[in-house]
Amino acid sequence: MASVIRKANIQGDVWPGLPKRFQSFLCFRIKKPDEFKSRLRSFIPQITTAQAACEMKETIAKEKALARSQNRSAKLQPLPGVNISFASTGLAALGKFTFDEAKVKQDRKLSVIFRNNQLRGGLFGKGMYDDLVGEGWDDPRDIREAYKPFGDNKDRLIDGVIMVTSSLEPDLIEKVKRVKEHFLKDAGSDPDNYTVSKDPAIDFCFVRHGRTRPEKGKEHFGFQDGLSQPQIEGLDPEPQGREPKAVKSGMIFCGHEGDEMNQPKWALDGSFLVLRDLQQLVPEFDKFMEENAHKAPFTKDSPNPKEKLAAYLMGRWRNGTPVDESPHDDSNVDLHKSNNFDYHPTNKHDKCPFAAHIRKMRPRGDLEDDHAVIIRRGISYGGDVTPEEKACQKSDPDHERGLLFICYQSDIRNGFNFLTTRWASNHHFPDRKDMFVGGDGPGIDAIVGQRLSHHPPRSIGLPDGNDPTEARMELDSWVVHKGGEYFFTPSIEALETYLTGPSDYPLARISKL
Repeated sequence: MASVIRKANIQGDVWPGLPKRFQSFLCFRIKKPDEFKSRLRSFIPQITTAQAACEMKETIAKEKALARSQNRSAKLQPLPGVNISFASTGLAALGKFTFDEAKVKQDRKLSVIFRNNQLRGGLFGKGMYDDLVGEGWDDPRDIREAYKPFGDNKDRLIDGVIMVTSSLEPDLIEKVKRVKEHFLKDAGSDPDNYTVSKDPAIDFCFVRHGRTRPEKGKEHFGFQDGLSQPQIEGLDPEPQGREPKAVKSGMIFCGHEGDEMNQPKWALDGSFLVLRDLQQLVPEFDKFMEENAHKAPFTKDSPNPKEKLAAYLMGRWRNGTPVDESPHDDSNVDLHKSNNFDYHPTNKHDKCPFAAHIRKMRPRGDLEDDHAVIIRRGISYGGDVTPEEKACQKSDPDHERGLLFICYQSDIRNGFNFLTTRWASNHHFPDRKDMFVGGDGPGIDAIVGQRLSHHPPRSIGLPDGNDPTEARMELDSWVVHKGGEYFFTPSIEALETYLTGPSDYPLARISKL
């Protein structure tokens, strides 16, 4: 198993993350596989590697240091970035994945190819819709049409996604144009005045745009986002303090120590990407805090009860201060974005509710080891709440906003899926807490936990000074899960060789079982 990660071989958004204030997700469907492979080969030099992303961050750091020395604001550096990932249907279109496993295994030659080359992981093959609507708690009525299966064969629209990033919007727009030109122009077109092909290799079937909010780093509910990322051994600095902990590189990258999926050799240095489209009902969230703050037993003496309730449901105050370290206020600047806490003693939740969002997603001391690890790279979309929405305390469907949640892992089932279904939406996780919080369990993740209409109500146990605690609050839902897709982000080497090489299977698209 590989032990050294080559930064020039991995795509830069997986690690260290592409610098971004603006981001476009160009979802595509492959129409002409052979021509697409040809164009992809010549596109590879445009893909931003981890090595290039590190150089980008050094450029940004130098400009910030120079600006400080000159007592001025740092100038934004455009530094556009590009990455590409494929859904299982995209790999099937390239002849590199089959859904008809039973048929393939009956052929001796194809069976060997299947064993050697097929990506492992049933959820990746299914796609997000079949996984989380068919067997999970996504409501199909909420899912965007582009993420839904269509036609008699229940085909999936999205074969892959090209992500384009920049810190300056004009540079992003220009880079998006160049990406589209590369794949859509007629062969032999004048580079300065190209003609769009009437029969292109791919169709850009769905596009989503994200941008950071004016308060950079904060999502639409107003909380600091992106804190407490795992530190990858061999790439990140040695952790200081209790958190974040160092994790084996194989938790994120295929084929490295910690990856137990036994993926094919070509998948080395690749990572599975999850795109999750989350609408946020901000006026409704704020209204709930105002109307229910007095019901929480810990807000009685607070100068700002609604802010304290919101902080306890999230697990951090809006500026990033952990309630476990500062349960009553967020005024200590040394604690902003702090990670030096582990919820001990874990038999109490008087400072941070057992089911607070960040405790659900990162249990720390509640578990003995890390086994569900993801790296998050999301970005907000949509404008801020309008004065009219604030006045009526209701979201306007014409001014939708939310989070384009992105995460990477070496195993979707043990990463995103586990966090979503086994932890966030499970009233009884963290485990073995009923004796401290009552038989209804810690409760659901107040932010992203899901319950369908026929399930018991969404609720969370709250600290009240009793042992066991008795306070419980029913919750509304402020995040609408709009669907998404599962992708694989291959290495540069895999793009240059295996993925743009001859098909493994005789059909570009084989019907799903």
